[in-house]
Amino acid sequence: MDNRKSKMLIPPQYVKDSRRSRLAKSVKSLMDQIEYTEGQPEGMFGRVAIVQIGEVKLNSEALDIEFEVPFDDDTEANEAEITLYNLSKKTRGEIVYNKPVTITAGYQNDTGVIFTGFVSKVVTKVEGVDRITTVYAIDDEDLKERDLPKELEYAEDTKASFILNELLSMLKLPVAVFQIRRDWTYEDKVNVSGGLMDNIRKYAEVCGISVYINKGKIYARHISEGDDIQFTVQASTGLLNSPEEFQEEITAEDYHDVVTGFKMKSILQHRITTGAVVTVRSANVSGKFRVRSGKHIFNESESITEMEVI
Repeated sequence: MDNRKSKMLIPPQYVKDSRRSRLAKSVKSLMDQIEYTEGQPEGMFGRVAIVQIGEVKLNSEALDIEFEVPFDDDTEANEAEITLYNLSKKTRGEIVYNKPVTITAGYQNDTGVIFTGFVSKVVTKVEGVDRITTVYAIDDEDLKERDLPKELEYAEDTKASFILNELLSMLKLPVAVFQIRRDWTYEDKVNVSGGLMDNIRKYAEVCGISVYINKGKIYARHISEGDDIQFTVQASTGLLNSPEEFQEEITAEDYHDVVTGFKMKSILQHRITTGAVVTVRSANVSGKFRVRSGKHIFNESESITEMEVI
C-alpha cells in the first residue's frame, strides 16, 4: 500500500488535539437548559475551563474537557479527576506523573483558579473512535497519608494542643491560623503512632477544630470560622436548588459536638472553596455561613458547584 495513502486512514484526532467524535451534541450546557425566573445570573456568559499541565495548556473552547474537583476541611489530599478527549500523541507524552496542574474555570468575563496540584496518575483508553485520557491530580504531595517515622511518647499532663502542634510541624508547611476552641490534658502518658494525617485529625477533633491546607498553608480553626469573600449565593448569582439541611455528630474524648448546616448547588463559582464565608439568600434560608466542603463539576451537560455550608 502506498505510504501516502495509508496515512490518510489515521483518524485526525490521533495526529492533533481535537474534540470528541460526535459532530452534534444532543445535550446542551447547563446554562442553556435552565430558565431563570430573574434572568440569567449576573456576569455568567460563556462558560470556560482551562487546564494547564506542565507546559501543556488546554482550553474547553477548543477541546472537550471534563473534571471533578473536590474540596474539604480535612488533612487528606484531595484528588481531582480530569477527562480529556482525543489528545495528540505528543500532548499525551507531556502529561506525566508529578507535573504541576492548574485548573481555571468560570465564565468569559469572570474566571478563577479552582485547583492547583500535581499529576498522580494518567490513564488512557480507546472507546470507539475516541481516545480518552483521564488525569488524576492531588492538591499536595505532602498530604499523602504516611506513617509516623517512630512512635511518639508524651509525659503525663500533656495537652492535646501541644501534640497537635507537634504533628502539624511534621507537614513542613507554614501555619496560617492556629486557634483551638478547647483543650484536653492527658493525665497518663500518651503514645502516638500510625498515620500522621489520622492523628492530626484525631487531636484536632479533641481541640474542637478542623485542620486543612489551602494554597500551601495550614489552617487550624473551628469549622464555623473562615474568610469572608463578600459573595452572596442566591438565585441571581446561580443558586440552583433550595438548601437542604443536614446534621452530624462528632465525638472526641469526653466532647460531643453536633454540626448543623445546609447542602446547596449553584452554577460553577470559582470563588467557593474551603473556609470561604458566604451570604446565603433563599426562600427558606438566609444568613452567613462557612463553606466546609464541596465539589466543582464541569462537563458537556453541566457546570456546577456543590457545597456544604455550616
